[in-house]
Amino acid sequence: MKKLLLISLTLLAVVLMACSSSKNAVDPARAQAVRALLEQRQFVVMVGSMRPMSAPTMSVSQGQKMIIRDGMVTCYLPYVGSGQNVGYGASGYKALNFSSAILDYKVEYPKEDRARVTFRVDNGDDNYRFHIEVFMNGKTTIDVDPRGRDAISYSGMLHGLDIL
Repeated sequence: MKKLLLISLTLLAVVLMACSSSKNAVDPARAQAVRALLEQRQFVVMVGSMRPMSAPTMSVSQGQKMIIRDGMVTCYLPYVGSGQNVGYGASGYKALNFSSAILDYKVEYPKEDRARVTFRVDNGDDNYRFHIEVFMNGKTTIDVDPRGRDAISYSGMLHGLDIL
């Protein structure tokens, strides 16, 4: 009886390991497409949720996105957080709704299943540092660190410009 139980548990462990490793497997065609989008600097991240620094994760409305194209970043992202050094009144502060030139764009591949994109932006109202973690299946996390406001993170999916 103990021998049968031991064999059953061993078989179950092997099946579970096989299932978990297939979930982590990277589709080579999808990975190549993701790498090409990042290297060409031509992609869209459609955002589904945001994580403010001082609030719980929240869903965002459809159509919230960040577009990287032709050396420019265009953000249509909601912002929740506090500002330490921002303009008041009719200054026209745009938060994370702007289009601006990208500075210091860099792509790294710290692991086989992911890429890290970093760049800076100065849109006139604030300076931003973007850190984008892109998994080879397209899932993406955007960390935005504004100079005059609280940091915020977004989660979404990477797409080509043909989605626009």
